[in-house]
Amino acid sequence: MSSVGALPLPTPSEDSSFLDDLDLEIIRLLKEDGRVSFTEIATQLTIPKATARYRVQRLLQSGVMKVHAWLNPAKLGNPHTIIIRLNVAIAQVDAVAETLTHMPEIQFVAIITGQYNVTMDAFFGSHDELLALLEKIRRIPGILHYDSYVVMKLLKSEYQYTVS
Repeated sequence: MSSVGALPLPTPSEDSSFLDDLDLEIIRLLKEDGRVSFTEIATQLTIPKATARYRVQRLLQSGVMKVHAWLNPAKLGNPHTIIIRLNVAIAQVDAVAETLTHMPEIQFVAIITGQYNVTMDAFFGSHDELLALLEKIRRIPGILHYDSYVVMKLLKSEYQYTVS
């Protein structure tokens, strides 16, 4: 992208209050429906379409907001979720976590505090797939112990961050 027409991008580190009420309303609409058009944003907020487009692009380019498609694993043949907490040798925490991020069946990896130091979530379709995943995890050097929890009933699965 050339600098011609580039949008000025305030960053949170420069000014933590650069989100105004209009930005917050645009974010609210996009959280409800990430496919909402610039025309619809403009209509609902009674602003020009060009303003809606500019504001959305500025929010995206600044990294304040991302718009994603969330897949439904159950509809893709992976209806089961497992949560695994790992106790990893301190010197290998980063390496183990990085290894896990490259496994396609794993959807979430984080380094955490507490009894365990790494947590991960994965989707699977059958017990054979789960056993194969657990075997792959067992072979990763540095894992001292892990506990696994199969989700029996998922009540909420979304990331809804609020801004004030």
